[in-house]
Amino acid sequence: MAERTLKRYGLEGIAKALIAFGSLLILLSWVVGAYYFGITGKTTASFIVPFIFTCLLVLLLLIIRYRYTLFEKYPYLMSLPSLFYRIGAKKGSNDGQSRAFSMIFTVHALVIAFLGLLSLVLALVVGSSVHSGGASPYLYLYVVIIGVLGISVLLQYRRIYRKFMK
Repeated sequence: MAERTLKRYGLEGIAKALIAFGSLLILLSWVVGAYYFGITGKTTASFIVPFIFTCLLVLLLLIIRYRYTLFEKYPYLMSLPSLFYRIGAKKGSNDGQSRAFSMIFTVHALVIAFLGLLSLVLALVVGSSVHSGGASPYLYLYVVIIGVLGISVLLQYRRIYRKFMK
């Protein structure tokens, strides 16, 4: 297999903002967990959700940080959309592929922001359920957030497609 080398581009500004926003929301989920731990005082279940989402955040940040190295040395580990390969076939430009590759990781940053939001909502769901002893009103919000995430990812891929395929 031929080894590919891409020109390295930094993340888009929106990607950096989404990462910061997602990290802040995960931090807030730790605060919510600590709040409900203080109210109930007997369970550490309120810290499980923030811990899991913090682990996911760290994993995604490592993937984003080492995206070029992972693609160049271990391309079979990457599951990139076919869009990336179509861009190179159409324009024959390594620079276009490099820019598109960098933009694709904006989608990962978008996922980080939504993970932060999901972490915060799930911490509220668990905390309010433990505190009230019943079902949480935040549970339906969780389903809405997942739907919005799916639509947002598709719109982001559409933006990349329109920018590089026309």
